[in-house]
Amino acid sequence: MKADLHIHTKYSGIGRFWKLKFPDSVEEPRNILKMAKKRDIGVIAITDHNTIRGGIETKKLEKEFDIEVIVGSEILTTEGEIIGLFLNEEIPKYLTPEETIERIKEQGGLAIAPHPYSPICKSLEDRIFDLDLDGVEVFNAYHRDGIVNNIALKKVIENYHKKPFAFIGSSDAHIARMVGNAYTLFEGNSSDDLYKAIIKKRTTFGGKPTPLYQAILWSYDIVLESEKKLIKSMLFKVDDEKINSIKFYKKILGVFGGFMYIFTPLPILSGFIGNYYLKKKAKEKLEDI
Repeated sequence: MKADLHIHTKYSGIGRFWKLKFPDSVEEPRNILKMAKKRDIGVIAITDHNTIRGGIETKKLEKEFDIEVIVGSEILTTEGEIIGLFLNEEIPKYLTPEETIERIKEQGGLAIAPHPYSPICKSLEDRIFDLDLDGVEVFNAYHRDGIVNNIALKKVIENYHKKPFAFIGSSDAHIARMVGNAYTLFEGNSSDDLYKAIIKKRTTFGGKPTPLYQAILWSYDIVLESEKKLIKSMLFKVDDEKINSIKFYKKILGVFGGFMYIFTPLPILSGFIGNYYLKKKAKEKLEDI
């Protein structure tokens, strides 16, 4: 069976790139499940940033789609991000990696290192070999540079004799279309079987890098949804204190900038620039290692 163990929804909060702030994802849980069904993914994990709310909301729909949903979270530690799977309580960010893993395992959960050598995300790098992790994401579809995934896979294989991990593949989806781009393969047909496979280090991975057009669509969706919220807040009082607190002239500027982005070639241009930037940073990471 295929499992996609790294997916974000609209509950993932605000992302940052340089001085820009933006929603990390605006995707509805229902759309995530529709795409998982289409891609023949039997188990998914919702791993929003520093919250399990997305997993809880998505799990309410699992019977409707006949797909098992694992409640998880991508938790920011003092040294990098760690994914907790099979969670039932929130784990605060900015704990040490050791304490974060301890809290995951107190709940009977599994601890996974996502994109361990990413040059653009908060990553553990070689610290993975010092920690009590259950698995390492050796293939992250969102990192489409063809370098950092190979670094992770090579490092894990070289050290497997002294520190074995379950091999994890994940889409790191931020929109529904990305779900299932990469996945973890395991023997069995349930999340319980997946749990046992990870514990026994009997998993492998498959998939392909996220196409550039999907990364472009992600940025387009983010701006479009932000436009809708800004315009609505200018006409009515909305149930979002952060948006209500934005000064009116800044909302006008935001709406104007959004229109410029949506109705010009800027999404395509930004996609190619972002792709170039990622490859450049990946090459620098390879040189450092």
